[in-house]
Amino acid sequence: MKKLLILLVLISTYQFGYSQDLKATFEEGNALYQEEKYDEALEKYKTITDAGLESAALYYNMANAYFKTNQLSQAILNYERAARLAPNDDDIRQNLSIANEATIDRFEKLPEPMIKTAYQSIFRAFQPGTWGVVALVFLMIMLVGTYFYLYTTKRRQGFTIGIFSFLFGIISLWLAYAHLNNLRNYRPGIVTATSTYVKSGPGEKAEDVFILHEGTKATVTEFYDNWNKIKLPDGKIGWISAKDIVEI
Repeated sequence: MKKLLILLVLISTYQFGYSQDLKATFEEGNALYQEEKYDEALEKYKTITDAGLESAALYYNMANAYFKTNQLSQAILNYERAARLAPNDDDIRQNLSIANEATIDRFEKLPEPMIKTAYQSIFRAFQPGTWGVVALVFLMIMLVGTYFYLYTTKRRQGFTIGIFSFLFGIISLWLAYAHLNNLRNYRPGIVTATSTYVKSGPGEKAEDVFILHEGTKATVTEFYDNWNKIKLPDGKIGWISAKDIVEI
């Protein structure tokens, strides 16, 4: 047991020191960015992503550095990744909009039912883990209401609190599931090739359907060998080489 405790302490100490090193690396990258040394700043940021860590601030700063060095597709990719983690951040959304204005391809987005749009905006307001925490809070409040109903004279108030907390808890759990399911099935990607032909099928011999340029966003719907089937905002579909698109 004593050896196990020592091992746990050593692991915790190592992880703390490692996280402090990565925080210092992030700050070094920010300093280099302020000095307009964008490529060097990117190297610092990539050290953190290569370690398997991510944050909205990290992706946002990477995107800004890519944009400053005229790497449009990488800028949009990282703005999108930042927006995935912080969907309500105004700075991220504004810079993403500016970067999208620099893309070549333009699409008329197919209209979606208002109810579907409203539903998606609700469950996307928080990450699945956050919805889970909200559900847990409501369920704890339900237990408080149950206590008041069973063991105090405030039975009516306890019943009301318990019922509404239970309902909101279930709704929060459902929203967590809906968001998680959406993340699993909705696989958007960014075209990173300067230009690439979209094919009618998975293979070089398939007919060219249309051409896409860097920075274009598409949803990946299928995979076959080294080809991805994509769907564009205007409803067009086709197959693109997997090396020409990177999932967000």
